[in-house]
Amino acid sequence: MRPHARAGEAAEFRIFGRRMAAKLWGDPEGAPTFALHGWLDNANTFDRLAPLLPELNLVALDFAGHGLSEHRPPGVHYHSFTDMQDVMALAKELGWDRFNLLGHSMGASICSELAATFPERIERSVLIDGFIATGGMTLEDRIGQNREAIEKMLNAHDKAPRVYPDVKTMAQRVTEATDQTFDAAIVLVQRGHKKVEGGVTWRTDPRIRFSTPLRHTRDTINLLLEDSSAPALLLVAEQGDKWYQGEIAEAQVHHPDLTVRRMPGPHHIHLEPAFVAEVAAHTRDFFGLDRAAR
Repeated sequence: MRPHARAGEAAEFRIFGRRMAAKLWGDPEGAPTFALHGWLDNANTFDRLAPLLPELNLVALDFAGHGLSEHRPPGVHYHSFTDMQDVMALAKELGWDRFNLLGHSMGASICSELAATFPERIERSVLIDGFIATGGMTLEDRIGQNREAIEKMLNAHDKAPRVYPDVKTMAQRVTEATDQTFDAAIVLVQRGHKKVEGGVTWRTDPRIRFSTPLRHTRDTINLLLEDSSAPALLLVAEQGDKWYQGEIAEAQVHHPDLTVRRMPGPHHIHLEPAFVAEVAAHTRDFFGLDRAAR
């Protein structure tokens, strides 16, 4: 690592009056890059990948309602639109006219939508096991989700989340519910928990689990992708998420510069010790870091 490189330095920003937490990695003079985590995860998801990209000026965010960032106000839904707005507001505060994107899962989907919405602002995108897609949702499904999202919000209440005796127990529960190993889960849990009476529980806003309203149709996604002028690399984890994979071929038709690489591994392929080096190698090559070093 370079002598002046940051190694997960804590940072906080004020975005629309809310606290937005982040971790800073790499060279402050390097290529500006936002790292965006997945659904119910947090900035710690890049703790193993970021040290392998020390040339980048990497800002790993906690989205609203995740990690150490504040929750959205009562009655406000969690949606890719407002997440993109937060990222663009932070780019304005940092003075970043153009920047790279590095995302995982939900964060990768947001990256692909952001690059399509603001193509003139994005240099390159690396998307880890996620991409903007319908997930097979029909128009009828979307109407139902809009209704359900409102009903959930109207009946939202402060139900206390489950309390665990310690973070190791929380991490073990994650391994039982997902394909993550304990080595991956414990990294996310370290930033995703808070102490309460009787033990620890989740920091995450439970409203994140509500149905997401106003999702895009496939036609809208295709129109968006046609505006994506920045080159993008999609790393597909073969044992990872399937919800978007059936739409990759159509995305390639409409995206002007989308490269797809498939590699064995689970959904959190960038956080699993056995796979992170390969993810880093693909990322370094796509961002031209090794060429720049020479």
